[in-house]
Amino acid sequence: MDGKTQCYINGIGIIAPQKTFENDQFLTEISTFNQNVLTCITPDFKAYINPVQLRRLGRMLRIGMTAATICLRDAKVQVPDGIITATGYGFLEETEKFLTELLERQETQLTPTYFMQSTYNALAGLVALSIKCTGYNNTYVSKGFAFENALQDAMMQLAEKNSSNLLVGAYDEAANVQYAINMREHHYKSDHIKNSSLFESKTGGTIQGEGSAFFNVSGISSDSTWCVLKDLQLVYTPETEDELSSALTSFLNTNAISVDEIDVWINGASGDVKNDRLLTSLENSIFKKTPQVRFKHLCGEFCTAISFGVWLGASILKKQFIPEIVKFSSMKSSGKLDIIFIVNQYLDRNYSFLVLKKL
Repeated sequence: MDGKTQCYINGIGIIAPQKTFENDQFLTEISTFNQNVLTCITPDFKAYINPVQLRRLGRMLRIGMTAATICLRDAKVQVPDGIITATGYGFLEETEKFLTELLERQETQLTPTYFMQSTYNALAGLVALSIKCTGYNNTYVSKGFAFENALQDAMMQLAEKNSSNLLVGAYDEAANVQYAINMREHHYKSDHIKNSSLFESKTGGTIQGEGSAFFNVSGISSDSTWCVLKDLQLVYTPETEDELSSALTSFLNTNAISVDEIDVWINGASGDVKNDRLLTSLENSIFKKTPQVRFKHLCGEFCTAISFGVWLGASILKKQFIPEIVKFSSMKSSGKLDIIFIVNQYLDRNYSFLVLKKL
């Protein structure tokens, strides 16, 4: 993205395992889960989706469509220039239904709905058809980098003046089949814990989450602007703290930001002592004196969980307030919150840096 083009987040809609769908509230009600799978707290879908259309949609399509609708209403945009979505695994529940029926009926007289709603681009297509958007439409399915790739695409579209505003979204669901597979790989904790105690559990594995978040991004600010997405960078499989620290320092230098200027850093730790090793090192070195917040005890871990982190950062900047539930270190007693730095990791493979600035 060139130095002249800003990327403004002008609208947000998010549905997560917390009550996040009302933008005038900011983590005032906290949901606690006594299991290792966190599922979305949903609104009344009829307020956002036509009841006739609603009855035909699967659960995650309802969640995604509602999040997109909330975002567009928040940005006061009826039809964006394009739609970009991101997902790690897509609609697994619909895929499971389709494959089960395929086997049970021996490939005859199959229900087409399960197949149609199991494709990765089903949500991007649904949103486009619903709002009659005939512009750019793309879906990224790149596991732990899916949402970051979608954001990079949007930033390049804005920089090249191909679009003036874009709807960028992410979604992943907590499906039983995915949980079973990840348990075999020891990605989730074997003992059930409260999500609020995630970072007190010094064991391997994390907890499964889900959610859908949409952001209206534009090269022009508006009355509804939340913050500026200044830049982002991806780092794949850094082996040592030095390698990650070097990449982080170079990224900050490129954006002319010093560590002392960062008001809050959002730590994408997952509660897995093994996979969080490099983030723990950063916590004790580069960000030793920087106020820290965390978020995966609220939404769980999934491929596009960083979208929850971006919502959290944008909300902190817009509302100039940090909820107690996300604080993980002592906070500065005074001063404005101007710069937030996000460092996320997924399975100790996918690392990303994002800079958010107050408008």
